[in-house]
Amino acid sequence: MNRSLGMARTSSKLNTLTIFSVSQEAHERSHMEEPQHANAKSVIHGITSMVSPRYIQLSFAKLFWIFVVGSILGLLIEDVFHVLVYHEWESRAGLVWGPFSPLYGVGAVVLTVFLNRFYYTHNLIIFLIAMVLGSAMEYLASLIMEVFWHAIAWDYSGTFGSIDGRTNFLFGVMWGMLGLVWVRMIMPRIKFIFQHINFKSTAMHIFTWLMVIFMAVNIVVTVLALHREGQRTENIPPATPIDVWLDETFPDDWMQKRFENMTVSKDVGAKSS
Repeated sequence: MNRSLGMARTSSKLNTLTIFSVSQEAHERSHMEEPQHANAKSVIHGITSMVSPRYIQLSFAKLFWIFVVGSILGLLIEDVFHVLVYHEWESRAGLVWGPFSPLYGVGAVVLTVFLNRFYYTHNLIIFLIAMVLGSAMEYLASLIMEVFWHAIAWDYSGTFGSIDGRTNFLFGVMWGMLGLVWVRMIMPRIKFIFQHINFKSTAMHIFTWLMVIFMAVNIVVTVLALHREGQRTENIPPATPIDVWLDETFPDDWMQKRFENMTVSKDVGAKSS
């Protein structure tokens, strides 16, 4: 009986030591994993801390008017830049009607959408994001014009940081600066103006949609006019009444004066094909 009691006590001690050993090992393992979890949490916190709530509450109407304002301001900036650098005036318009450059309008919308949650972030982060976004848009716009309309509006070949002549380092920096100016100076004013406009009113609703229709027609006609100009370089005769109207309304000399910085030729696009 004493032997059985002794064996039971020994077994109990062994079980206690085993449980203690396992718990000690688990405790040590948890301490080893804590730094890894802490590092992961710090990275996640670093990323999320850069993203703040929306600076401007956006809607279709607001984004459309940002597109319009960006198209006008972008064209104005480009015109002034060209005069200061080359000491001559040149039409830099992007549409057949009105003082609009849709590339800058799209850029304004993209910068607003992507940077809307980064308003309270460090300026360097905003600059880098705008630099990448602007360069990507410029490259894509150049590629689309060249492939579909055999047109070249800019060529940065031979310059520092040039990527296929469609964008380069200098204009990437300019996009970054433009994005910084847009976020820090223009967006607060846009927000202030939006706060004093009732976008839900009937008058504003009608005015917005009339402007949407005008801009849509403007863009479509511009695309058709550029396409028809490209056809004329290949001596393709008009095939429809619309082609005839385009030839009469937007002949080559008119297109050259309107889009002075653009070259349309059947030879354009060779490097894209």
